[in-house]
Amino acid sequence: MIVIKNAEVFAPQPLGKQDVLIGGEKILAIAPVIDLSSLPGDVQVLDAKGMLLIPGFIDGHQHFTGGGGEGGFQTRVPEPSISVNFKNGVTTAVGLLGTDSLTRSVENLYAKTQALNAEGMTAFMLTGAYWYPSPTLTGSVARDMVYLQPVIGVKLALADSRGPHIDAKDLATLASDVQVAALVANKPGIITVHTGIRAQALDLIFEIIDAFEIRPSIFVPTHINRKNGKLSDQVLSLASKGCVVDATCHNELPEPDSPRITAADFAILARDNGLFDQVSFSSDSGGSMPIWNADHSRITGMGVGTPSSLLFELKLLVNVKNLPLQEALKPLTVTPARIYGLETRKGALRVGMDADMIAIDPTSFSIRDVMARGAIVVQNGVVVKKGYFEA
Repeated sequence: MIVIKNAEVFAPQPLGKQDVLIGGEKILAIAPVIDLSSLPGDVQVLDAKGMLLIPGFIDGHQHFTGGGGEGGFQTRVPEPSISVNFKNGVTTAVGLLGTDSLTRSVENLYAKTQALNAEGMTAFMLTGAYWYPSPTLTGSVARDMVYLQPVIGVKLALADSRGPHIDAKDLATLASDVQVAALVANKPGIITVHTGIRAQALDLIFEIIDAFEIRPSIFVPTHINRKNGKLSDQVLSLASKGCVVDATCHNELPEPDSPRITAADFAILARDNGLFDQVSFSSDSGGSMPIWNADHSRITGMGVGTPSSLLFELKLLVNVKNLPLQEALKPLTVTPARIYGLETRKGALRVGMDADMIAIDPTSFSIRDVMARGAIVVQNGVVVKKGYFEA
């Protein structure tokens, strides 16, 4: 067992100074004082005096097997290591494919997802990729969801010149397949929608909601924090209909002429419209972030997503936007837990929940310690639990 002593706990609601008892991957007790002499066996003590203790981050958009390759084979992003997640406070993540499902595969993604689970993280995945029909393992999206434990939904791209180019009937059919499979398998059943920059934006989603009465909340549009009035209006409208909308985090503020806004700025926009609880944050970790020329015909550079962007945007919400920490934590904890069907396990610090938590220094807002599934994986800023092949 492990006891964390003297932490200022945000669960994410503030609980004040508490001790936390962990055993068997779960939180066993939270109390002002836990008497160590009353506990059986060996007990490891982690003194968190002066630290903030918060839930581990849930990152719903990661490229476990690397992404991209849009600038030639040499630009294929390598697989991120599990320690990159741990040192940045990510204890649960959802993996997916991106543009490249030619040299990347759903099979490889499945294997990597299972490897991350075996190494101590909690990992799920989406079948599919940009394309329609979706690449799958079993021959259909529905069968992947029903028969493959970590598959909780499907990835699709809309409004992107790279494809796919589908009509309303195609999208409605996919949505119905996902809904039925989710019922059969008792899974959340989501369609994460890569939102491109084409003028139609999310028109197709609105069309099938109206024409086929598809449940709006099945869709999780991502990459939506842009300076685009039509897209912003559509995204807020979808959020009002029950969708959780996902803002992509970055590690730096956008340049004045950038087409994007920070995830923090988008969250404040949603908050001003009474929709803050419908916003999640994700990092696009391992994904390529191509830099295009003016007409988007040629790539001039390549960035890579990293989970460190999650803490960067959280700092913006707390230190720049002046949101209380308990509210600022929601897009990284309780909201993604809700859409991924993890409310009883993840996203909050309560008795019976998975022991996923982060100790943060409130002065520097830096991560000191991380626990994942009851194990200490980062201690005093050093990753102590690494992947199988990490030195």
